[in-house]
Amino acid sequence: MPIATYNAWVALYTGVGLMVALCAVLAAVKTIYDLRLGLLVLEFSDWRGRVFAVPKLWWRWQINYLSGAPVILLTAILFAHHLGFATLIDV
Repeated sequence: MPIATYNAWVALYTGVGLMVALCAVLAAVKTIYDLRLGLLVLEFSDWRGRVFAVPKLWWRWQINYLSGAPVILLTAILFAHHLGFATLIDV
């Protein structure tokens, strides 16, 4: 594998990894915002509410995280285009 191809793949994986990390942090912030605003209500009054609190919280985080997936995909495609698809395919 040529060094240019290796560097292009490392740059692509690094860029996508940073975007995913940013999306995860922003999804956590949005989930906390939903809790504070009252859009996500967690019941802790009985055992059933306490048992389902974590899955409800996780589900809301997943929804917020997956709403950023199209942006990550578009950014990855545009960055791959910037790097050059021919460079990435030259394995």
